[in-house]
Parts: sequence; C-alpha cells; structure tokens
Amino acid sequence: MKKLALFDIDGVIYNGHTIFDQIQDWEKRGVVAKGTWDKILIELSEYKSGKKNYKQAADRMLEIYAQAVKGKSPNIILEDTYKFLNHNKDKFFPYFENLVSQIKDTYDIYFVTTNFQFMCEALGRIYGVKNYLSSIAGIANGKFTGRVELSLGGNKGIAADLISKYGKKGSIAVGDSENDADMLNKVDFPVVIEPNSYLKDIAREKGWQIVNRDTIADIIRAYAR
Repeated sequence: MKKLALFDIDGVIYNGHTIFDQIQDWEKRGVVAKGTWDKILIELSEYKSGKKNYKQAADRMLEIYAQAVKGKSPNIILEDTYKFLNHNKDKFFPYFENLVSQIKDTYDIYFVTTNFQFMCEALGRIYGVKNYLSSIAGIANGKFTGRVELSLGGNKGIAADLISKYGKKGSIAVGDSENDADMLNKVDFPVVIEPNSYLKDIAREKGWQIVNRDTIADIIRAYAR
C-alpha cells in the first residue's frame, strides 16, 4: 500500500491565494458581481487586525465565494477555473511538478485546502493528482446553491481519517499557516514551508521541519526514499 502525502495549495504550491486571485479575475471579466472582492477584503482586514480568527474569516470568505457562483453550472466554473490556473502557471512553485513525478509511485498525493472542490479538480488535471480534501460548495439540480456544505477553515484535522486509512508511518504533510497545524500534527513528517508568524511559532515549539521553496523538494525526497 502506498503512503500518504498531504499538500496545502495556497502558499505551498501556489505563490499567493487562489481564492483572492480568482475572485479578482472573475470580477474583472464580469463572471461575478462587482463588489465581491471588496467583501473579501473586509474579511481579510478583520483577520489581519485580530478582530476575527482564521476560522471566522475563512468561513465568511467561503460564504461570499459560494454566493458568487450561486446559480452557475459546476462544469462551466470548473472549466473556467482550469483556464485560470493555466493562465497563472507562473505562480506555481516549480518544485511541485517535479516532486509529484518522483514520489507518485510510493505515495498517494492529496490536496488539502480551504478552497472549494472545483479548484482541486482543475488543479488535479494539471498535475495528475486526483485526490483531495476541500471545502464543498453545495450543488443541486446542476447548479451551485450558494451554500457552503463543508468548510475546511480551521478544520484540516479532518485528514485524521486518511491517516487512519493509510497509517501514520511515512506520512507527509506540507503547510504554511496555522490552519494547517492540526493536519501537520497528525503525520509522521510535518513540513512547514515559508510559514506565517503563527505557524512558525508552532513549528519551532514542536520541532517541525521548516523549509523554503528552494529546499523543500530535496528534503521531502530524502525522507521519502
């Protein structure tokens, strides 16, 4: 049986936040209503100022995101997301594509993200990664409902079920923010890439491996041998 490798998307394989960049792109092209990005900015400001914690801000951002695609076809949004990612391929860290090819024979790779399922499905096409844990935007009668069925904001501990299935031995997780801490705490080899200040403090306290985009591939390859 293969071992388990869990990768966050934003800040781990993508240099930035896919939700932020996609909403701005959608608003410019008229895919979503004007003012959607302003609503996201309010939540971001309240998180940075300490008025809201990560989960509170992330949950509200997902609600805004879900409302933005309400009534739209999941297939159309998936195709648009795929085009968006391909258009922004320069924002993906080069290490990831090479690493996938090097560990895929011995590891099942999962994206674990607060973003919605269509982001993971589109990204999976690009990198050949079919597995993911994500927030879920509700769908009914072939359209997005505008509801959030599942939020992974502050809830990446859900990865525990996968770790039980695969076994902890040899398992890897990579994250960059405090939202990844529960996931990282459950695996055999937690890797923290260019972390924010909150996760950096946790990683130092727990002795987790701290890397950057230039060193991560060599460190994971060495461990995965």
